[in-house]
Amino acid sequence: MFAAILGITSLAIDVAPAKGAEGLDAMGLLWLPNDAAPPVPTPLVVVLHDATGIDPRGWLYGDQLMAAGIAVLHVELLDTPFDGVESRQPFDEAEASIKRLRMVIARVAQDERFAHAPLGLLGFGASGKAATLLAADPAHGSRITALALLYPGCARLNAALIDAGTGPASSILLQHGDADPANQVAECAALTSRLSRTATVRRVQYAGAGFAWDLRPLGMDERRKLALPGRPDVRIAVTFWPDGAALSATRTASFFAATLAVPRR
Repeated sequence: MFAAILGITSLAIDVAPAKGAEGLDAMGLLWLPNDAAPPVPTPLVVVLHDATGIDPRGWLYGDQLMAAGIAVLHVELLDTPFDGVESRQPFDEAEASIKRLRMVIARVAQDERFAHAPLGLLGFGASGKAATLLAADPAHGSRITALALLYPGCARLNAALIDAGTGPASSILLQHGDADPANQVAECAALTSRLSRTATVRRVQYAGAGFAWDLRPLGMDERRKLALPGRPDVRIAVTFWPDGAALSATRTASFFAATLAVPRR
């Protein structure tokens, strides 16, 4: 699957050259901003794709982040079939997703370009659970400066934090729609309240937006369906909202630019 994606993205952006099987390139697709000054640590945002695998949602956010001078690493937390069919595992409950994210963070720490640079996580859908629980883990949380969550499945994430008995200290941006059955307003407000016990949180609610409003249709397919976070047996219709996608991408890039800023020497 990565080979197909790389062929598409290389037409529009600069993808970092391979550093060998042990480097970050072995973990996903690494994009570097063209104007990154070598003497200054380059902030990095790890974009965590959900059960669809790496898909074009990440391109819009990645472009905005790179324009802000932030490097981007697109990562799949679970293996997906080559044809792009969604994983049928309960994605946000898979131990493998958190294990792989730990591996990614460990690789980042070994890369001299990012070892001492600010680090952010951007989670689409169910991947937000793995991102939040890792940021709440004392062994890794101090490395995560900022956390952006897009329609993460608020009720299930809130329950997971209750079970964990802790929360992340990172700055957090939570975005969801008020017409999303997987992220109902009251549930996301409750999640924000819990996250606010340990972190600075901003919740943004988009009027009329449903689940995955930033997922562009494929070809003539104008109506896609995705699994609910943690529920691969329950699928909901996705309606693409171009203006909302542009807005959430800009808001996300601005959030990371502000929280991951590195002073110029």
